[in-house]
Amino acid sequence: MNNRKLGKWVGGFTSLALLAGLLAACGGNGNEASPSASSPAAGGGASPSASAPADPTQLSGTVKVWDWDEAFQQGMIAEFNKKYPNIKVEVTVVNPNDYLQKLQSGIASGSDVPDVILGESAYRGKLFDLGVLDNLEAAPYNFDKSAILDYVVPYVSNADGDVIAVDQTLTPAGFAYRRDLAKEYWGTDDPAELEKLISSWDDFIVKGKELKEKSGGKVLMFPGLGDAYIALRGQNFVSYVNGNEIDLTTKLQAPLQRLFEMRDAGILGKNELWTPAWSASMAKGEFMFYPMAPWGAKWHISANDPEGSGRWGLVKAPEGGFTRGGTAIGIYKDSKAKEAAWAFIEFAYLSDEGSAYNFKTFGNMTSSRSFYETEKALIDAPGPYDEFFGGQNLAKYFIEKIVPDMKGEAQSQYDSVVDSVFNALYPLWMKDGSVNADSALQKFIQETRNKASEATVK
Repeated sequence: MNNRKLGKWVGGFTSLALLAGLLAACGGNGNEASPSASSPAAGGGASPSASAPADPTQLSGTVKVWDWDEAFQQGMIAEFNKKYPNIKVEVTVVNPNDYLQKLQSGIASGSDVPDVILGESAYRGKLFDLGVLDNLEAAPYNFDKSAILDYVVPYVSNADGDVIAVDQTLTPAGFAYRRDLAKEYWGTDDPAELEKLISSWDDFIVKGKELKEKSGGKVLMFPGLGDAYIALRGQNFVSYVNGNEIDLTTKLQAPLQRLFEMRDAGILGKNELWTPAWSASMAKGEFMFYPMAPWGAKWHISANDPEGSGRWGLVKAPEGGFTRGGTAIGIYKDSKAKEAAWAFIEFAYLSDEGSAYNFKTFGNMTSSRSFYETEKALIDAPGPYDEFFGGQNLAKYFIEKIVPDMKGEAQSQYDSVVDSVFNALYPLWMKDGSVNADSALQKFIQETRNKASEATVK
């Protein structure tokens, strides 16, 4: 990525001059952005805190981590121990669906609580509201939030504005698309050309009708309402929770209007998210688009279409980016190994060295600014899933085309409630044509009131 393009991308967050100053300042010793071998951040890039020891071998302890991605932890711990040989990281594999309940049970009983706690997007807001994560901007961490991209800050902050986590990976999302279908029915599989064809949601619906007609109804735009909703809701970054007040009308009225417009145009399938039919459709070529964040290349597309190398591409969504998924990483406030836990988190998710390993091995993209300045060559080089996507440089596309439009959204304890209500309601919307956007919104409000009786929902 050349400096002109980097400057365009960073411009939404800070100028290149400020970025250079930030990198130097975060080095901890006044060095330039690329630290010397003697720097406290040597081998790990600019440090986002002032607490890193001058000699990592002097820091010791045992850090307990609960995670569902054992492969990530095994690989990252080995890299971490090259720099911090005297810190032992113990991993317990926990199903993400059981994670929050297991954590709450451990806290209530006063036992079996990890030092490093993960918050998957489905329950991140609820985790933050528990008040069990330490403030990373305070001692002993001294995290400088200006070291990460601006739009990420709300996703890792509590209701008081304190940063209490870091992100495992950036999750800006666009659409994975079938190159073969785009070429056959629209005459091009070039992302730049597709951007023009679906630059607005109006255009998207028009092209969807064209696709349905040309394919004789065999190919539609999305597998189902859930896929479209992920993008439409995600593009509305407005905060909709204020204390115990939930403003669903402001948050969902416009997205639901578009969603039902797509349904009534006949351009959406009838698959529910995460079902076997939804997964199988990726290999069958029944649908053009699937919402995809950087992690989706591994966990969604290639996993469900293992023979599909070369027939996928990535294009930004009409009218801007949105987030999909994401995992917050924090430290238990009563941990007895805070310095060691922070050393691991900082290395694995923020340092240039850990971020480079994470990117090269898993395709995960850090939220740390310095990585995109000091590792330009790595971003320019082919990524682990670029070949699968027809040789398209996925990282550069996310960074240059999608990230600049991203905004932050405050996390709320009610996010999981709202998501659960949607998941319960939308299968009916696919089947019952008498349900329209207005009646769907009123039902949405009523069901949210039922699940959050202490809240005022409008």
